[in-house]
Amino acid sequence: MLDGIERSLSRLKAANLHDKHMPMAYIPEAVSVFMDFDINGVLPNLGINPSVANKLKNIDAKLRAPVMIAALGRTRSYLRRLESEHGSDGSSPEHEANQDHLIQDVADAHPPQPIQVWTEQWVYVKRGSRAKEIIVDVSELLDEAVLLAKTTNLPEDQAALTDIERAQLIAILETAIAVLKAPMVEPGLLKKAARVANEVARRTAKKKAEEALGTGLEHVAKRILELIVSLM
Repeated sequence: MLDGIERSLSRLKAANLHDKHMPMAYIPEAVSVFMDFDINGVLPNLGINPSVANKLKNIDAKLRAPVMIAALGRTRSYLRRLESEHGSDGSSPEHEANQDHLIQDVADAHPPQPIQVWTEQWVYVKRGSRAKEIIVDVSELLDEAVLLAKTTNLPEDQAALTDIERAQLIAILETAIAVLKAPMVEPGLLKKAARVANEVARRTAKKKAEEALGTGLEHVAKRILELIVSLM
């Protein structure tokens, strides 16, 4: 399994794909690994949100290249940990990536400041509506952004965000994901999430670090604004 992930990861990095959407068929060895994980019920152990994980095991799906690389890097770490802890037989108790624990520890120690939101109105989202379609897209983009934010390998002084800022960003993004699952949405909260996404995107561009995260957050902000318009 580890060899398959390594080969796929090397192929992606060597191709210099930047932000291009790529078919999972480009890395069939990795798809095979994710399918095995799914069959054995351990795919959730990777700590990757379902909307991304479901694409990883689907040979016909497409993902942005940086998201693929982040997912494969996370999977490689998971498999290496299995080998060191349990040999190479693939059996392991469920556990999350160490990075996730560190991020949560930082968030607990330095929780985000209360966010001032001017509540406008709660809007019911009808099934089959344009807004519902956009919500699906926004939720997937948010899942991708969370994955990218969680899997940076840069030291703090080279990253676009400090550890505290990263933990707070993830908390805000995951809150937005949770809100979008509700039958009603609140535009004021969505506007705040879009502003935060744009602010972080500008910072990544200025520091020329974690630019894939910044690009993803730009997509998030744009689609959130489209969602707000569709709710009017």
